[in-house]
Amino acid sequence: MSDNVIDLNSKRDEARHRRKERNLDKMQERFENALPTEEKDPKKKLLNIFKKGKPKK
Repeated sequence: MSDNVIDLNSKRDEARHRRKERNLDKMQERFENALPTEEKDPKKKLLNIFKKGKPKK
């Protein structure tokens, strides 16, 4: 009888995780298109985003 038991919470968690990964990929693609850089390291890319926007007075 225990062969037919389905854990709905684990299925929901898996679906939620897949949805978050898809959204993250979409967001990352949008940022890449908005601010294209030659940098390969993700940390340096993020730092470059914040460095470019500030004009010197």
